[in-house]
Amino acid sequence: MITHLKIRDFALLESLDLDIGNGLSVFTGESGSGKSLVFDAITSILGGRCSTTNIRTGKEKYSLQAIVSLKEHPEAKEYLTKQGFQWEGEEIILSKELLKDGKARVKIGDSLASTSHLRELGKCIAEIHSQNEQLFLLEKTHQLEFLDRFGHLESMKAKVKLSLQNFRHWKDKLIHFDETLKHSQKRKETLSYEIGEIESVSPKEGEDESLSQEERFLANGEKLSENYRYILEELSDKENSILKTFPSLIHAMEKISQLLPEKQTLREEWEEVYDHLKSLRTTLREDEEELFFSPDRLDMVQTRLQELTRLKKKYGCGVPEILQQLQEKKAEMEKWSLEEGDRDFLVQKHDQSLVELKELVFQLSRARRNVLSPFEEEVQKELHDLGMEGSRLQVVLRWEENPDGEVEEGSKSYYLSESGLDQVEFYFSANVGEKPRPLRKVASGGELSRVMLALRSVLGKFSPAPQILILDEIDTGLGGEAANSLASKLKKLSRNSQILLITHTQQIAATGDQHFRLEKHTENGRTIASAKDLNYEERKRELARMIGGKQLTQGVLKAATDLLQKKAV
Repeated sequence: MITHLKIRDFALLESLDLDIGNGLSVFTGESGSGKSLVFDAITSILGGRCSTTNIRTGKEKYSLQAIVSLKEHPEAKEYLTKQGFQWEGEEIILSKELLKDGKARVKIGDSLASTSHLRELGKCIAEIHSQNEQLFLLEKTHQLEFLDRFGHLESMKAKVKLSLQNFRHWKDKLIHFDETLKHSQKRKETLSYEIGEIESVSPKEGEDESLSQEERFLANGEKLSENYRYILEELSDKENSILKTFPSLIHAMEKISQLLPEKQTLREEWEEVYDHLKSLRTTLREDEEELFFSPDRLDMVQTRLQELTRLKKKYGCGVPEILQQLQEKKAEMEKWSLEEGDRDFLVQKHDQSLVELKELVFQLSRARRNVLSPFEEEVQKELHDLGMEGSRLQVVLRWEENPDGEVEEGSKSYYLSESGLDQVEFYFSANVGEKPRPLRKVASGGELSRVMLALRSVLGKFSPAPQILILDEIDTGLGGEAANSLASKLKKLSRNSQILLITHTQQIAATGDQHFRLEKHTENGRTIASAKDLNYEERKRELARMIGGKQLTQGVLKAATDLLQKKAV
C-alpha cells in the first residue's frame, strides 16, 4: 500500500503531502479541482506515462515521491531483490523527477532506476483503472489469470509450466547434442582425411635429409661415371695411356742415371710416381665399380621427396612435428567418437516429455473451456448489479499457429507458453444488440473499471495478495441501487486491498475509510489545487454538497449524516 504521497509542481498541485491509510480512500471535489491530477501523479510514480505538459508553469521540473509498504507484496520484494535494489524494513521510497527537456530521474530506494523499473514494480503492487491508464485489465496474461483463478486451474497451470520447462530442458540437450555431433562429424571427416593422408605417405624421421643427399648423388651419377671412365682410359685403358708409356720413360731415365750418376735420385722419383699412379688407378677402378647410377631410382627418390615436401608445406612443420600431429589427431578422433546410444537416450527423454506436455496442455485447455460459460454468467450478474444491465463480457480462447510451435494438432503447429496453448482476450459489449469486440478497443475508462470490479467481486474469495486499486470515476452514470451496490462491492474489496477512488457519488463517498476533498484557490495571481483529509464534520458537509449543491439545508445535512451512519458494508 501507499502510505505517503508527496507531489511538487505537478500542474495545479504546487505542493501536496498526503498520508494514506488502509481500506477505501475516496477523493471528491468539484469538476476541475485537481482530483484526476492526483491520480495522474500516482500513475506516473508507478511507472505510467509522463508528460512535460504537467510541469507547473514557471518551474523546471515536477517531482513525485511515494512511500510504499511492501508488507503484503512478496512479488514486489522478489522483483526488487532480483533487480538488486536495497531497502530497509517493510517500506521503500519511490522518487521521480521530470525535467522540461523530457529527461526523467528515477530512484527506487537509494538507487537510480529507470521508468521501466517503476513500471514493472507498479505491476507487482497496483492495478490502475483511470481515464488515462489501463495497466492491468487490458493485458491478456492477466485476463487469463482471472479465468484460471475462477476455475481453480492454478495447480494445473503450474504442472504445465513445469512440464514445459522439463520438455525444453531435454529439447535443448538434444539440439546441443545434434549440433555437437554435426560439428564432430565434420571434424572427424577432416581428421580422418588428414590421418589417412599422413599414413599413406608414412614419413620417417630423418628420411627427408637422407633422401636429399641420395638425390644429389644420383643426379650427378652420369657425370661422375664419365669422368671416372675418362681418367681410367687416359691412365691405363687406351693404347697410348700414361701407365703403358711410363715403363719406357723409366727405362730412359735409368740410362740417364748410368751416364750421370747424380741423376739416380731423379730416376727413383720417377719410379715412385709410377707406383703412385698404379695405386691411383686401382682406387679409381674400385670407385668406378662401386658407382651406382639408376634413372629409375632417381625418379623414385625425387617423387618421395615431393610427397614429403607437400606434407611439410601443408602442415607447416618438419617430419618430426608431422608425426607428433598424427598422434594428436588420432587422440582427437577418439575424443569426438560419440556413442549413438547417448542420442537414443536423449530422443527417448525428449519424446516422453513431449507426450506428457501435450496431455497436460490439452487437459488445461479443455478445463478452461468448461469454465467459460459459468465465468461469463457470474461476471454478467456482477455487471448487472453495477448498473450495466445491457453489457456483456465474452471470453475468447484461441490457439496461435506457429510453424515452430512445440505442440502439433492435426497438420498444424501451435505456439506454447508457460500458461499453455490458450491465448485469451476479453470481448465486451456495453449495450444489448451490439456485437462484442475486444475490451481494449471499445470500453471507456469507467466501463473498464466497473468490469474490473465485477471480476474482482466474482473472484473475491480466490483473491491473491492485497493490491493497490486505483479507480477513477468508475461510478459515472450510476445512481440509486446501482450506486449502493457498487459502494458495497468497493467496501468488500477494500478489506483485502487499498483502494484509491475518485467519485462523484455520495453513497460511495460515504463508504470510504478516508475522505480527501480537492479544491482550488487563487494565491498571488496563480491557481493552486490542494487536498484536505476530512474529519467527520467536514465529511458531512462535503457529502451534503454532493447531495444538494451549495445550498446546505438541514434536510441535506441530515441526509449526509444518515449516509455516514449507514456506511455500506
